[in-house]
Amino acid sequence: MKIVPSKLRERVLEAHIVHWPRIMPSRHRATPASAGFGSSRFSSPAGTFRVLYAADNFPTAFAEAVVRDRFEGKARRFLYQPHLEQLCVTSISSSRELALLDLRGAAVYELGIDTDTSRARAHTSGQALSAMVHAEMLDIDGILFNSRLTTGDCVAIYDRAFSALSGTPPVALIQATLLPAELTRLGITVRQKRGYTTK
Repeated sequence: MKIVPSKLRERVLEAHIVHWPRIMPSRHRATPASAGFGSSRFSSPAGTFRVLYAADNFPTAFAEAVVRDRFEGKARRFLYQPHLEQLCVTSISSSRELALLDLRGAAVYELGIDTDTSRARAHTSGQALSAMVHAEMLDIDGILFNSRLTTGDCVAIYDRAFSALSGTPPVALIQATLLPAELTRLGITVRQKRGYTTK
């Protein structure tokens, strides 16, 4: 991917993150403002840096972390309680303004970047861009982008900015106050296990 860093500079903004929901595995509840290595849209293709994701609203966090594309082409929508019980939700805030590369809206198109960077299921283009930004733009704390699922705002924050982040004490996702309304809105039934539905 050929990218001109000077053009990207035009899309950098500084902003505080305040109470952005993050859904994460419960086994990591002791470190809500950290993240491990893994494969995701803006993760390191070589495993050289870590990325923390959060969204500006609960429905987008739920879509990105739980639902994804699992109901595509399906008339009935089920989630299983054991899976939901393995997840928790926290709210991420930053203690300072973060320098974020803003790729929302028409940014990737206007910059001449492969639009798969932020809009495709495959993560190859996004990872390539992120690796370049992380290596060549050392003052950039992360990437601001639109969810391809909900168009809501999401942020991918590099591990070099984790020290500026804090998370509220995680709450079990199954107990989250906003979950029932979202399940109802999306027409999702939660089952105890295959063949049984919760009351």
